[in-house]
Amino acid sequence: MKRNLIFSLLGLAAIAQAQEVRRALPANAPSLENYENPSWMDRLPDGQPVEVRRAESVKPPAPAQAVPPPAVEPSPLPAAAPPASTPAVLDDPQNIRIAPAGGAVSHADSALDRANNLYSRRLYDLAIPEYEAFLIAGTTSPARDAALFRLAECHRMAGNAAASRAAYEKLVMQFQAGEFAAAGAYRLGEILAAENLHQPAAIQFDLAAREAKEPGIRLAAAYFAARSFAALQQNQSAEDRYKAVLATEGTNPYRENAALALAAVQLKQGKKQAALETCEFLANTSTSPDFASRSALQAARLAAELGSTAKALQLFDKTAFSTQDSAIKAEAILAALRLRYDSGDFQGITQMGEVIEKDLPATARPDALGILAAAWRRTGNEDQAKRVYDRIVSENPSAASADVRYQRLLSLYATKDPALVAEVDRFLAASTDPKQSASAALLKAEALFQKPDYAAAATAYAPLVENPSLKPEQRSAALYKLAWALDASGDSAGAIRAYTAFAEKYPGDKLAATAVLQRGLARQKAQAHTEALADFEEVITRFQFSKEVEIALLQKALTLGQLKKYPEMAAAFQELLKRYPNSAAAAQAHFWLGWAAFENKDYPQAITLLDKARLLDSKNYADRATLRILLAQYQLQDRAAAAREADDYKGGAIPAEVVIWLAQGHLEDKKFAKAEKLLLPLVQNPASVPPDVWILISETKLALAKPEEASQAADKAIASTQNPQAQARAHIAKAFAEIALKRPATARQAVDQALFLQPEGKLNAEARLASGEVFFLEQDYESAARAFMAVSILVDDPKVAPKALRRAAEAYRRAFKDAEADKAMKELSERFPGSALSATP
Repeated sequence: MKRNLIFSLLGLAAIAQAQEVRRALPANAPSLENYENPSWMDRLPDGQPVEVRRAESVKPPAPAQAVPPPAVEPSPLPAAAPPASTPAVLDDPQNIRIAPAGGAVSHADSALDRANNLYSRRLYDLAIPEYEAFLIAGTTSPARDAALFRLAECHRMAGNAAASRAAYEKLVMQFQAGEFAAAGAYRLGEILAAENLHQPAAIQFDLAAREAKEPGIRLAAAYFAARSFAALQQNQSAEDRYKAVLATEGTNPYRENAALALAAVQLKQGKKQAALETCEFLANTSTSPDFASRSALQAARLAAELGSTAKALQLFDKTAFSTQDSAIKAEAILAALRLRYDSGDFQGITQMGEVIEKDLPATARPDALGILAAAWRRTGNEDQAKRVYDRIVSENPSAASADVRYQRLLSLYATKDPALVAEVDRFLAASTDPKQSASAALLKAEALFQKPDYAAAATAYAPLVENPSLKPEQRSAALYKLAWALDASGDSAGAIRAYTAFAEKYPGDKLAATAVLQRGLARQKAQAHTEALADFEEVITRFQFSKEVEIALLQKALTLGQLKKYPEMAAAFQELLKRYPNSAAAAQAHFWLGWAAFENKDYPQAITLLDKARLLDSKNYADRATLRILLAQYQLQDRAAAAREADDYKGGAIPAEVVIWLAQGHLEDKKFAKAEKLLLPLVQNPASVPPDVWILISETKLALAKPEEASQAADKAIASTQNPQAQARAHIAKAFAEIALKRPATARQAVDQALFLQPEGKLNAEARLASGEVFFLEQDYESAARAFMAVSILVDDPKVAPKALRRAAEAYRRAFKDAEADKAMKELSERFPGSALSATP
């Protein structure tokens, strides 16, 4: 960048040479034809007397100012002295007199007068011997410096280069001060510089700059001294003199060239900030629009390189809007766009759309639009970026670079455009850049992976895993996703091979643990449980600090469960909870630990663990854990707790034996509605309903005053079993339902069947109780009383016997046998104290 800036500045200086007031140094040695006369000679009209100025000291040039003054027209070099025949001039006390005002004239003075006269008439060949005669005779004359200078000039004009140079050298050797010494030094400096003898040339120009009286000569000498030092790579010396040139006030034809050269010298020294200030000064002061715009552009580049983004953007924008040069305008706008992009001002770029459209030529517009599209992407507006990329490709298909086309693919990918896969194929068909081709193919694979079309993604990833144009991390990621896509598409064997290749090729990759874990899951899916278990163990032991250990412990436990190694499974789950008490799999671990405890018949522990599982994850384990808890409570015969669980259970059917057990408890507790709720789901498939369920339904329906439904349920119970005991229970239920329906005949039939099937025992007593109720319904109270009393004699059941005695007392009273009724009540109070309180009066 620095070299480019220097070359650019030197190029500007070259362009500016034509604008110099003084000519450039000649490429060849000076001659009469190609070497100019001294400036004061060139500006004298023919026949004008030449003034011979006295040698006098002059002040050195003022130090360089921070900001040079405005340029004015330069003054000419000092004029030659007029002949002695011009008294008005000779009387000037600053002049060297050719001869005294009065008295005799010496031989030396006569020679000088003749020489000056001939010199003024441009008869240089004739003037030479006269000047030489004077110099021989007038060794101490105060006009000696002027004579030496004019002798040198005569030789120069006569084409005697060697003699001219010798005279200039003799002048500067004999005189180190005075204006003629300055003029001679200047001429000698030009000769030396033309011969690329820059070191002595610089000395002479410095002498001229120091001793010249005329500001224009001092200015020119300082400028060419700077150029000589620059050619010698003595950059600090060159910089000091260029600054002196810039500091010169008034007419200054060297200001622009000096500023450009100064900036180049400063850059060579690494003084970028100083070079920036110099270029900015030239941009603000140059009278040439071309110089100003180019200088502003260079200043902007330097500001950008120095990190002064705001200043650089200001200068780029100023250049773009002030120049009429389309090339400079385009370069400034593009540079501003790039700088805004590099500095993160993406919003600022998106607001330059109008500038791009109006101020950029068509040839530069695609590059600008490419930056604009990239800025839209960085602001998150992928849709707008895609539209700009589409425009570049459609309007300038030949100008759309491969990079732009690739960036367009990125926008298609970001917007999930369904055309991406086809566009990638089109891009690959024309692409000649292996790196971009590989990156585009990777985009295609990623798009297919996200779609998800895992089979196609696997096909796209396969050739990329060894593609040298991709970065190592891209190849490793492609191999991992290849394995995943193969697994997801059902190719477990291919996935296992790919995961194995990844683990072996990239053992230190951040996904190494995940690859081994995923290989274990693939093997688990393929029913290779032993190999899967080995993978999970590898993750646990080899990658003990990775996050995959938690999942590996879980999968190890589940795999041990698949292998029916329940103690080892429980140990693995316990290790998981110990190492990761807040694990996302804690609920699952507690469930399976509860399951294992249940299988080991440790029902209290099972209940505790299963309850924890559903508390941690009610969504997945509320019903599964509740059913296990319910079964555990059934095994513990904790009917109250089981009933509470059954009330909350929403997971489907409860095993029939548990339902029967719970329903019996509800019937005993007279919670008939709850019993009915539990029993009804069992009759969804009538053919599979056991007789006990129908009997319980019948008893429940009767208790709920639904005798007809109770009778129907009893019939189904009778029809569903051949077991005498079950049939007897069903007939008893039928009898009580028919009694409630006031159908004594069918009730009697049911009672008789029950008595036949159970001639003794508790069921026989219950049948006799039903018989008494039939008699009671038929208003045969004495027979009813005898039947009830027989029950009280046959059984001593604390539920059946008291009921029989109470019903007997009631029947006796209906038969108007109060003494027998009292006797029955007395027996009730004696045999079952407290039961009489519930007797019917």
